[in-house]
Amino acid sequence: MSAPNPVMIEQARREFFDGKGLPVNQVSHAILRSWMRCTDMGLNARRAPPHEAPTSQEVRDLHDRHEALRRLCRAELDALYNEAREMAGLVILTNAQGIVLDTLGDAAFADRAAQVTLRPGVLWSEDGTGTNAIGTALAERRGVSVFGGEHYFTDHKVLSCAATPIIDQRGAIIGVLDMSAPATDANTHMLGMVRLAVEQIEHRLFREGFDGCETVRFQTDPGLLGVAREGILVVKDGVIVGANRRGLSLIGHGWDILDELRFEDVFAHDVEQAARDGHLTAQDGRAFAARLDTGAGGMPASFETVSGQSLDDIELSTIRAAVEAYKGNISAAARHLGIHRSTIYRRLQDNV
Repeated sequence: MSAPNPVMIEQARREFFDGKGLPVNQVSHAILRSWMRCTDMGLNARRAPPHEAPTSQEVRDLHDRHEALRRLCRAELDALYNEAREMAGLVILTNAQGIVLDTLGDAAFADRAAQVTLRPGVLWSEDGTGTNAIGTALAERRGVSVFGGEHYFTDHKVLSCAATPIIDQRGAIIGVLDMSAPATDANTHMLGMVRLAVEQIEHRLFREGFDGCETVRFQTDPGLLGVAREGILVVKDGVIVGANRRGLSLIGHGWDILDELRFEDVFAHDVEQAARDGHLTAQDGRAFAARLDTGAGGMPASFETVSGQSLDDIELSTIRAAVEAYKGNISAAARHLGIHRSTIYRRLQDNV
């Protein structure tokens, strides 16, 4: 991946922000979609909205509320710290809303980033801070890079950033991992490094297992079982109720199949046979090496809930938190969680 041409970006900005047209050939579709969303929200690209600096107590409270997420991601933050320092940049962790929790890296760049409010306690979602890697990764639900002038606000052109959302077993975003550096030192490998780190974080979510569920780990290459590149499906009463991104990719489905698709709709035998034989055969004939973990007590470290909750309890609490965060807007909550509106209505109705 090569960095975009700054001259072409400036041409695209003039074409878009002067109302001359859509620069579909000058910037990526993800950037253009973000610019359009920001414009629809009424943001003025030439005047970034002010952000009040949070107090030290507010940052401490924020850290306390998200201690489980910060602990889950600590190894990857530390691993990327040296990479960030070498490129005179920062590695950044946010919560699911895009509020910065931690920044590690080059001290001088941290001071410069703070001048454009890239610091703990500040919201970096698109509605708060325009097009940026954190906010656009949240909106697009995938990894994105934003170089220099691709940022919506003119003040943010000094940054180049890459971010990937951290997605849990139910398809909900629980945070974002980002690397940011000076636009003059843009590193096109940042997104790849962040994606690999997030893959490790998401894999760790499955470490403890789930009460009343079976966790199926599978891959075409037996040597990849037990590492972050393995596919994972969580099965309850024969129905797939959780997964990682790799697992869904291997079976050719998306998050919308959770709670709907039966294990035997995908594979030619049941979960118990996979446990006995150590392999799976898909309905289309593809063969996988497999390993079965039966339901275990305890919860993955990422969930900021009471240990011992069932997967149903976790899902319900996640749904309620999203609905509350979006002030009762079911459609917005569903988009954020990556599930259908009917799933939210059904789960809330069942637990009235």
